[in-house]
Amino acid sequence: DPTPDPSSSATSLYREVPPGSVPSRFYSGHGPTPGDTPLPESAAYYHAPVDLILPDERLSDEAFREQLSRYLPSFGGTPEQILDDPKFQQYGGVYWVDDEVWQGGINAEHAYARGLSGRGVRIGIDDFGVDILHPEFAGRVQRTGAFLTRKIPNTYGPEDLAEAFSACEGEGASCRVYEIDASGDRALIEHYAHRIIESERRFPDEYRTWFIRDISRDADGWHALPGLYAHQDFLGYGRYSDWYPHHGTAVASVAAGWRYGIAPGATIVPLFHEEINLLLWYGDSYYKGDDASKAKAYRDFLSHFDIINHSWASAGGDWPHGWSKETFPEAWAAFTQRDAQEKTIQVWITGNRARDRPSPEASLPVREPAVRGHYLAVAAVENGQVPLGGGEYGVALLLAPWSNRCGALPGDWNPQAHGRHYCLTAPGYVSVAKPNVTPPHIGASSYYNSQASGTSYAAPLVSGGIALVMERFRGQLSNREVALRVINTANNKGRYSDSRIYGAGLLDLDAATAPVGEVSTGTATVQAAIHRTRLATPPAWGRVGRHLAGREVAGFDAWNAPFWQPAASLFATAPAPQAILPMPGWDEGFEQRALLSHLRWFEANGEGREDGMRMTLWGDDVRAAGFRADFPGSGFAAEKDYHAFGFSGEVMERLRLGVIVETQTNQGARPAGAFGAAANSKLVWLAREHAWPLSQAGGMALRLDYLLAAGQPDYARGAMFNATGSLYSAASL
Repeated sequence: DPTPDPSSSATSLYREVPPGSVPSRFYSGHGPTPGDTPLPESAAYYHAPVDLILPDERLSDEAFREQLSRYLPSFGGTPEQILDDPKFQQYGGVYWVDDEVWQGGINAEHAYARGLSGRGVRIGIDDFGVDILHPEFAGRVQRTGAFLTRKIPNTYGPEDLAEAFSACEGEGASCRVYEIDASGDRALIEHYAHRIIESERRFPDEYRTWFIRDISRDADGWHALPGLYAHQDFLGYGRYSDWYPHHGTAVASVAAGWRYGIAPGATIVPLFHEEINLLLWYGDSYYKGDDASKAKAYRDFLSHFDIINHSWASAGGDWPHGWSKETFPEAWAAFTQRDAQEKTIQVWITGNRARDRPSPEASLPVREPAVRGHYLAVAAVENGQVPLGGGEYGVALLLAPWSNRCGALPGDWNPQAHGRHYCLTAPGYVSVAKPNVTPPHIGASSYYNSQASGTSYAAPLVSGGIALVMERFRGQLSNREVALRVINTANNKGRYSDSRIYGAGLLDLDAATAPVGEVSTGTATVQAAIHRTRLATPPAWGRVGRHLAGREVAGFDAWNAPFWQPAASLFATAPAPQAILPMPGWDEGFEQRALLSHLRWFEANGEGREDGMRMTLWGDDVRAAGFRADFPGSGFAAEKDYHAFGFSGEVMERLRLGVIVETQTNQGARPAGAFGAAANSKLVWLAREHAWPLSQAGGMALRLDYLLAAGQPDYARGAMFNATGSLYSAASL
């Protein structure tokens, strides 16, 4: 199901907008709002609509499932079914060898088989612009916390404003200024940017020819709304460039695209790379101010994300630029999340310069202990040949020759606290989506369905993989615990054991979403492995499990991560009484069929059965009882006999009294595992019989049996299950 070529005029790739949801056009003013700043004369001026705020996109559960079934029909099936799904085979981390899918990737099929999509996890895309109109992200774009614009001027002062306006010379009305009185509220300005793009159904055709002006700030209130095809260097206001024409959109599609994303349910938050750098590092930027205000700005920024993917790296030098933790200690503490209870996971690329260590940004954990455990770096692997002997070669994922290695760990690294490493590897050659625009100088060539390579695409595989793991544990693990789980379950066997090259190893989404060791459940008093935890209940109770629909029991693996199992799956009903065909004679075993089908009843002084334990009581019309707890195939079989003793006898004509005492069972049913090892019980009953002959010969009769019983079970104290006394009634006609 390839994305259509954007050069085709027959198919629009943009999502349809519901009528009236977004104004088709902003109303045009008579000219710019007066101010002290010289304004571009050739620009067209527009003003903000009254209804400015757009909600975050959020598909309903039903719409989400329908959309996911289009892109991955086998979702939730077996790993084998997913591997055979043509839709899955275009995802990242899936590799082909001799026209067959090779299962040597990151095992995402196991995560999908467990029903994981990253639903609702927020991934910030720190990059060079993301096409938020692209179908790859439909229904999963968060506007809150996003950065689509760039503040002007920046560190170099008001001359940048004049340089930005120079892009309007000679362009006439193609240069636009959207005005708003935002009172300096950056969030409102960003909502305005989303409104503009949704209204126009496109991004600017030229680089930095659309502006948003906060008229309350005059010269300090200008923001540029960049296009998607531009080299956004720190100062550049140039025209088109072939450098990074699609980078942010491609990276986002690998992390969370419908077609290509490893976490197709995750929410993306687009971030304009240079703007979030200004947020913290540069003291004379829009966020200028004292240390405390900078710290607050960055903490507020981080609150909008679970994960931030940084698919960029500098060539060298020190980092961060411009200041240090000595000059801005509070801002540095905010950036490192030193004191944060919940930490946003930061994922960085190691870089593409074939060096023996990651970039300065990615290797910060080497120098700064405060970021260890939630600040990850990702190197790239790709298909390579490995010798098998005898002149034969096989295929394996090897470090890409252009990827920086993970490097050595510092001497004070603590694997128990910080994980095996701060770096791991993921495939760096993947399918990507591109923006839905074609720059004029590029012509009609398609920028869709192409392959891309680089650590830039290995990192979003890890970011999306982390989103799957977060969903798996339903918020019961902290973000830091999730990050450490991804690190510590990476495949570090064989060639991946060289930590200087592969760090913690190769991302493994099967291991990260599966239990580590045995899963135990129970209470503070009684605990056991969940696969041994079962409870059979007496037939007279009916199907207890059906009353537990929608309820779950949690167990915890060796790393204290929670796993859930339907509660009903832990319950079973002991074997029901066998049907007895009508036959002449009195039915003296009625109470056995009604309550005690598990027991073997014998006539006093009679012959016992081989599979039962014979007991003898002397007296007229008295029964002795014993049974063997052996339910083949039910999971409740025992290796030894469980004992019961009781009697049933006639105390008056056709009035019977019965008593049974059981150890370790309750009417033949017993608990196991975290339900406790013992369930003793007592049962007392009275049964009444009536019979009316229907023929003189006595061959036919009408018979009525009924009984009342009281039972008292004794389940293990402090276990996950307990039961009070019960009253029973039964009748047979």
